[in-house]
Amino acid sequence: MKYHRLWVKWSMALLMVSLVVMWWLAQHIDYRISDEDIKNHFTTLSIKPEIHRYKFEDRTVRYVEFGADTLPVTIMIHGAPSSLSFFTRFYEDTALLRRTMLVGVDRPGYGYSDFGKSVISISDQARYLQPVIDRYAAQGRKVVLAASSYGGAVVAKLAMNNPEKVSGILFVSSSLAPGQEYIYPISYAIANPLFRWFFPTLILVANDEKLNHLKALEDIQDGWDRIQSKIILLHGKADGLIYFSNAEYAQKRLINAASLKLVPLEGIGHSILWDRPDLIRESLLELVTPQKLNELANK
Repeated sequence: MKYHRLWVKWSMALLMVSLVVMWWLAQHIDYRISDEDIKNHFTTLSIKPEIHRYKFEDRTVRYVEFGADTLPVTIMIHGAPSSLSFFTRFYEDTALLRRTMLVGVDRPGYGYSDFGKSVISISDQARYLQPVIDRYAAQGRKVVLAASSYGGAVVAKLAMNNPEKVSGILFVSSSLAPGQEYIYPISYAIANPLFRWFFPTLILVANDEKLNHLKALEDIQDGWDRIQSKIILLHGKADGLIYFSNAEYAQKRLINAASLKLVPLEGIGHSILWDRPDLIRESLLELVTPQKLNELANK
């Protein structure tokens, strides 16, 4: 009994420390950027972003264009918790911007797309983002989708819904297979009303998605054969959050992809953006480059 009481005390202490650490991190990491800050930041780089918002059903969605409106379009979808600012280093890349317009989107519930209003269905998220794809497809422009982590599931559903409009997809550390991801034990504590009030809105939205992700992924699994795009999958073999099996799972199901390249990264976890941004950049260029130019470059 003595050891049991000691174990309970230590468990409670560890839980409280974890809560405090997560709260502090959420308070000190900036996951979204205002319209004004976007304009100010990119003006110093001689890049003129175009900021847009639209209403769809009961939602407001913000997205930002970087680059010329005559180029192919690459729509970038972030994971959780995050916002369009996750891909800032690529919006600043003038070599990329000479080849493609980059479009950063705040997913529903994040950034300035109804911040704090969770959408736990991947199908619903894709439906709310459909107007972004429709905008560029109506202009007759080539559309590539790029996503990280949870954003990969949303991109997969968008591609399933738009097989004729999406020409390429870059999946980075993407969550695609039901049940093939780690859930931190504290996630269940965060969902408890006794603790929920303690956490910032950003964490609550991400946690709502996380705990409903299995069902949300199961609901979209019948559409893989509709994807006809060129595919590149970048995934760390040491990813302890979104397991490498996600990439293998998608590889087996993308039976009608125009082409597919899986790049397993040894010794890298859920941190490709920081460890290998060069690979992301190269992959984006590969997806927006016409096939004939690719063949000439490889000779």
